[in-house]
Amino acid sequence: MVDYNSDEERFTAIADFFKRNRNSILFTLAAIVLIAVSSISVNAYKTNQNNQAADLYDAWFAGMGKETVDLDKTTRDYNALQNDFPATGYAGLARLIKASQLAREGEISNSLNEFRALLKVTSGLFGNDVLNSLARINIARIELSNENFLPALEVLESFNSGGEHAMVYEIKGDALSGLNKIQLALDQYNLALNNMKDESQKSLLKIKISQLTQ
Repeated sequence: MVDYNSDEERFTAIADFFKRNRNSILFTLAAIVLIAVSSISVNAYKTNQNNQAADLYDAWFAGMGKETVDLDKTTRDYNALQNDFPATGYAGLARLIKASQLAREGEISNSLNEFRALLKVTSGLFGNDVLNSLARINIARIELSNENFLPALEVLESFNSGGEHAMVYEIKGDALSGLNKIQLALDQYNLALNNMKDESQKSLLKIKISQLTQ
């Protein structure tokens, strides 16, 4: 450690240090400022996007809840939400609601298209895990209803096998049963049974297991 005899020597040493490392110091400071400005800009952009998306979502949802629905206006609001703010949670939630409604109304093909679009926009590093999971489960259910057993399995592949919901195990079991892979189906049903809390659901699942073991 260097000892300085006076404040003047200390000041001189500090000045010499800054002279020798001026470029590195300036570069570091510039980088810090750039990161800070970028972070503020990104956060401001996201906030603005979410605020605009929220307004569109509220308008669309309110319109859908009216006794007489203005289809032209709700369609415009929905399309604007999906086209201009697709990465927001509001757009994803609206698509989930619409896809579910289409399924209830029997428009299975259109519902499947909406769920697939939701899956696409919520996938990836900056996606939405909750909406992505719901999209996968609903796609698998529709594929099962169409007896497309392999696509139903494929869309559920990305789930963490150690942390799946009982419903996911059951859907996998249904798909494997449809493919006549009995033992694999039973394995999934038993996993579902072990993770279920509701007794009525357990009873229904036990019926499926019984049917496969007869």
